[in-house]
Parts: sequence; structure tokens; C-alpha cells
Amino acid sequence: MELYQLKTFVEIARTGNLTEAAAQLNTSQPATSAQLKALENELGFALFYRTSRGMVLTEKGSQLLPEAQEILVSIDDFHYKASDLLTNSTEPIRIGLNTDGQVLQIKPLIEFISESLPQVELHFMDSKSEDFLKDVTSSRISAGFYYGTAGHPSVHSIKLYSFRMVVVYPNSWAMPEGELTLEYFAQKPWIWTTQGCPFYKQSIDYFLQQNLLPLKIMYVDDESLIGDLVGRETGCSLLAEPIAMRFAEDNKLQIWNGIDLEIDLYFGYPKDKRSDSVLHEIGLIVERMWHTAESEY
Repeated sequence: MELYQLKTFVEIARTGNLTEAAAQLNTSQPATSAQLKALENELGFALFYRTSRGMVLTEKGSQLLPEAQEILVSIDDFHYKASDLLTNSTEPIRIGLNTDGQVLQIKPLIEFISESLPQVELHFMDSKSEDFLKDVTSSRISAGFYYGTAGHPSVHSIKLYSFRMVVVYPNSWAMPEGELTLEYFAQKPWIWTTQGCPFYKQSIDYFLQQNLLPLKIMYVDDESLIGDLVGRETGCSLLAEPIAMRFAEDNKLQIWNGIDLEIDLYFGYPKDKRSDSVLHEIGLIVERMWHTAESEY
């Protein structure tokens, strides 16, 4: 069964006349008749009675007509949607990255977006979690990844994953006898995040709950820089586990996972842009990717 056969069926039912239907379909009367006959042969029953007054639907034809009309409407909706996506994609989509692109799965994201939205021009930009709200509401970025919470009333947020936080420390540090403890690390020099960083409050609160106050010697707002500084034996710090693992695999630092602390990763874009079909589709792609890949972390 072909789409043009359904169009022929619907048009004949509308006009009640083969010649007029052929004119509306921009084809010949014999071709229109042949298309109808082919459809009827495939179905195994007649759709019309041929009368002196024209083409009259059979009972079975009357029952199938709404179904055929619905299929054609769906096809039209598909074309309208595609046209809307093309229209909305004239501006590049700027996606803010708050951390390492490998952790955020940017390579497969590009592949999925290129497949689903080939007309979209993607720009990737650094956007710190603490600056996400400012960047997205000022249109510096169209959407982006950020650590923290979904508590932005002007942002449509999609929770992707809760990363475990771990302590990272230099390879050369002499370890105490017995098990490592948070008390041991609290006395060491700490590379801490800046006050605006979502890590900051969660980390401080966690230490205070343990009646500990870390010795903070500097404040850094970049995970990669923190890892490099720990590797250079500047001090210890907290990192999301996948970032820490990257450094540990390169033998740049050690990991202690004895703390019970997590940080949530979100993808978000302005709520007033939820009707933007491109951003909506990108949000769905990101959500599907992360929910499919949860077992990898």
C-alpha cells in the first residue's frame, strides 16, 4: 500500500468523481482509476460503487475513509514539524559545558543530534555551574549542563545523574597506620571550590556535620585545574568520581571514597523556550542518552 493510493482514495471520496479527483491529484483519469483498483485488489474488497451519478463509498469504504484521512493528516503534521525544526534552526544552538566533555558524553551527543537534527549548528562553550543561570537567562548559552539543583524557577531542568564525590590526594602523601579517615584529611591543606560553586555549600555542610573544619589554602573553580594541582602535590580536594578516575588512571593522584557525598548533574534551558522544538528535541536526546548510559557510572 502506497501513500499516493490513500490520497487517491480520499480524493475520490471527496469529489465523488474519477475525472475531478484526477485533476485535483494532477494526474490522468486512467492513472487514478488504476491506483484505486490496485488499492482495492490489495485490500480484497471494493471501496466504491460505480454509479451513473459517480463514485459512492461502499460500507467498508466508509469505515476505512476516516483511517486514511488520519494517516494523511499525520503525514502533513510530520512535514509541518520538519519545516518548523528547519525554521527554528537558523540560529546556532550554544550548549554550555560545565566539566570535561568526555564525562558529559559530548561525542555521542553530537552524533545523535546530527542524526536527528542535521540542520542544527552546534556551538559548545565553557559555562561554570555557578554561572549557568546568568549565562542561560542572558542568552549567552541556549542550554547547558550544570551541577547543583533544579531550583531555578526560570529554567526547565532535566536531572541526568548523581555523581559520587571522592577525596583526591597526592601520590606522595604518607598514609597513617590503619584506615584513612576524614579527620586525617581535614588536617591537610585543601584546594577548595569558590563560594559560588555548587560543591562549596554541600562540602562545607558535610564537614561541619562531622565537626571538622578543613584547612583551606586556595580556592579554584575548575575541576581539571583542581586535579592538576593535586597531582602537583599542592593539597587534597573533592572531585566528582568520574573526573577523579580520569586523573587516577593517569597515575596523577590517589582516590579515597570514604565520604558519603553526591553532586547532581542537570541539563537545562529557559522555561520560556520550552515551545522551541529544537531545544525540546535536544533535551529529549540528552535525557535518553543519560538514562540509557546510567549503568556505565
